[in-house]
Amino acid sequence: MTDRIKIICSNCRKPFSERANRLRNGHQVQCPNCMRLITFDSSSEDPNIRRPLKAARDIRHAAEDALVMARLAAQEPKRDAGY
Repeated sequence: MTDRIKIICSNCRKPFSERANRLRNGHQVQCPNCMRLITFDSSSEDPNIRRPLKAARDIRHAAEDALVMARLAAQEPKRDAGY
């Protein structure tokens, strides 16, 4: 599973990617193609802004859940087959 989110610039319509842990409400990134500044806001009407925010949030939640499950699996007591 990759932690990069595909973003489509609303100005030039060219895709680029950004790390999911950076994409949060209020984060700003500059399009590498047209150099337009894109501000990520969850109340935006633009689906090219809302969609990457939701995808980044879903990836962060999945990574956190996987970490919790790994910690729980490591804490389980080991049982001997002979007893």
